[in-house]
Amino acid sequence: MDPGISNLLQEGAQISSEFSEVFVKNIEACEILKKKICRSFGPEGMCKLILRKNGKILISSDTVSILNNLKFIHPASKILVFSALFQEQELGDYSGSVILLSVEILKQAYGLLKAGFNTTEIINNFEEAGKISLKILNTLITHKLENLENLELLTSILSFCIKEGDKNFQNHITPQIAFACSRIFSSSTTYKFSKECLRVIKIVGGSLCETKTIIGSVILKDTEGSIKNVKEANIAIFSCSFESPEIETKNSFLFQKARDILSLEKNLLNNLEERVIKFHKKGINVIIANSFGDFILGVLEKFKIMAIRIQSKFDLKRIALTSNSTVLSKLKIPKENEIGKCKFVSVRAFAGQKVIIFKQDLSDNNIFTLIARGSTTHTLDKIERMVHRATSVFKTLARDRRFVAGAGACELELYRRIKKISQKKKQDSEKIIFEKFAESFQIIPYTLLENFGRKSMLKLSCLHSLHFSGKKTDGVNINDSDSLKLKKKKILD
Repeated sequence: MDPGISNLLQEGAQISSEFSEVFVKNIEACEILKKKICRSFGPEGMCKLILRKNGKILISSDTVSILNNLKFIHPASKILVFSALFQEQELGDYSGSVILLSVEILKQAYGLLKAGFNTTEIINNFEEAGKISLKILNTLITHKLENLENLELLTSILSFCIKEGDKNFQNHITPQIAFACSRIFSSSTTYKFSKECLRVIKIVGGSLCETKTIIGSVILKDTEGSIKNVKEANIAIFSCSFESPEIETKNSFLFQKARDILSLEKNLLNNLEERVIKFHKKGINVIIANSFGDFILGVLEKFKIMAIRIQSKFDLKRIALTSNSTVLSKLKIPKENEIGKCKFVSVRAFAGQKVIIFKQDLSDNNIFTLIARGSTTHTLDKIERMVHRATSVFKTLARDRRFVAGAGACELELYRRIKKISQKKKQDSEKIIFEKFAESFQIIPYTLLENFGRKSMLKLSCLHSLHFSGKKTDGVNINDSDSLKLKKKKILD
């Protein structure tokens, strides 16, 4: 407390500021989170060494990996983390940008509050500036992708999800993801893309070069009988048990002779055989069910029908989509439109792990499965994250195919234009708030320059002068020159 004011008030009196200490602590917690992330931002970001709960060490510069392996307790930092993870889930990248930009806006707002500005006034002007930013962003488009079925161009776009050091991933995995994504998109009647159509199956063993993409579905299990290969498969899928229906009422049998037991077993087999004959006459040669009895398996073997036991509803649904069939909840003879078809169903072994492959024709299918191979679980997890990011980026491209200049050029141009708009505001308070909002965009190019090890403020001022002279596509360059012609180099966001 100011000693001058304390002399005017009675003993024990306290003076509180316009914003509470809790508010300040929230911003400080967000600032600490930003400091943990900013040094790992960009292509030249430093790696973090994190000790996991299981005792293993993680070395990564990936924002999502860092956030997932750190436990955050503070509510304000948790909100930022959830926002960044949602960004990653929906768009596949830019989670670090969300944290940097959000915390910088909070920091600018805190400075305005300390200067005496009203909270409502700051929020209203920030919201207005945000809407203006979106309008400006539509005018900064430098490139638009016309054809999503161009595999060469699509591969180069999706390869940015992988770091430059992982050349094996770029050369082998990215073309397979691009091919699957383009086929899924082109086969959709509504021209929409679903990430569920591309699934990753992880099998430990082998090398990265053995990773392959299957047109269809793959299940990590073996068949129930000795039949392992079926060509031109006609598939019936049941979510119930494939056995003889049980009688609801209780019955008791009195056996007087041994042949009575044999006759009962014979009658049971005959009933089962009659049921299987009906399926056989329909042309069904693959039956998928929740479970199979011992007697029914012998009968299915007799008629060369493959039996597959699957209890997962997700796997049943995926196979139904692959074969264009219907999952039946009751045991009955399926109709023609309920029977699925596949080019072949076969059992393969990868490093001792048996899998069932439901292969489909390319023209009749939009379900793909990537069989990931690697010597360690870390490599397999890396492939899975890569596929998730690439499919998220493709999903974004399917919605909006426009690009802006990368490497901080778009943020610098937003800063320049919003600051220009702020000069037209009549009230001085609005001018200052708009300028502070515009300054928050500088955090992206500034952090990139810091992580490149360059003279940040000097380089940033050079970039500002270039943008004010009309070169709106010039951005951060890691070389000695002041800027990079991003449109010519095709560095886009």
